[in-house]
Amino acid sequence: MTAMVAAANDYCCMLNDLFSYQKEIEYEGELHNMVLVVQTFFDCDLPRAAELVGSLMTARMRQFQKVAELDLPALLDDMDADARLRASVADYVAELGDWMAAILRWHRECRRYDEATLKGARWVPGPTGLGTAGTRIGTLLGRTAS
Repeated sequence: MTAMVAAANDYCCMLNDLFSYQKEIEYEGELHNMVLVVQTFFDCDLPRAAELVGSLMTARMRQFQKVAELDLPALLDDMDADARLRASVADYVAELGDWMAAILRWHRECRRYDEATLKGARWVPGPTGLGTAGTRIGTLLGRTAS
């Protein structure tokens, strides 16, 4: 179960990094993106890094499918699991599959990563979010840091 959940999580995280690369790297100055990590580690261009991340995603999906189709049934057989437990596991596997499909659909349909949406965005150095405005008080008052 742990291997299957980890494969699903990895797939979804890499999927997000593929879709969010431009927003995170070009507009936000983010460094924690799998595509950028692969690009830097293998010293390759962006298309090759995206291809490698896609290959990793495929491998993780295949791992998910292998566990779901072969390993879990074998484990349940070894445990002499009853029909109720088998149905519960099958439901969980289906829910994970639905979750992965939903994340893909969300990324395809949302406008968060569209060029038009990104055009108005800008990267603000330093901390952002709830409780961090005080760190930028000088810029908020129209002053520059000394």
